[in-house]
Amino acid sequence: MPNKIILDFNGTTVEAELNDSDTSRELYDALPLRISVGTSGMDYCGQMPLSLSYDDAQVGRGWRNGDVNYNPRGGWFAVFFAGEEESQAYDDQLNMGRLADGAVETLASVSDVSAVEIRKA
Repeated sequence: MPNKIILDFNGTTVEAELNDSDTSRELYDALPLRISVGTSGMDYCGQMPLSLSYDDAQVGRGWRNGDVNYNPRGGWFAVFFAGEEESQAYDDQLNMGRLADGAVETLASVSDVSAVEIRKA
């Protein structure tokens, strides 16, 4: 059963639903978490404070805007709000879930984000 989470980006709050993968369940069980993040103009990402287990078969290339991903090789957590068209150039992507409707637009308009706090909804 998918689990819902709240992502708080320095006071801007959005919801997401995690998929039913072992990696997503492991993240959910570790909540709450605070991750320092930066932006590339297409995501907010930061180094995870823990490593998550994963199945190599689930790791691929690219994302869709609104994806909540884990980068297993680098240990990064990322929430994507842009760049879908060019995303196939990026490998080591493991999808853990999706932002709720309207959240992509909300995150694309936020600035001065230094951290995300993730908690169970």
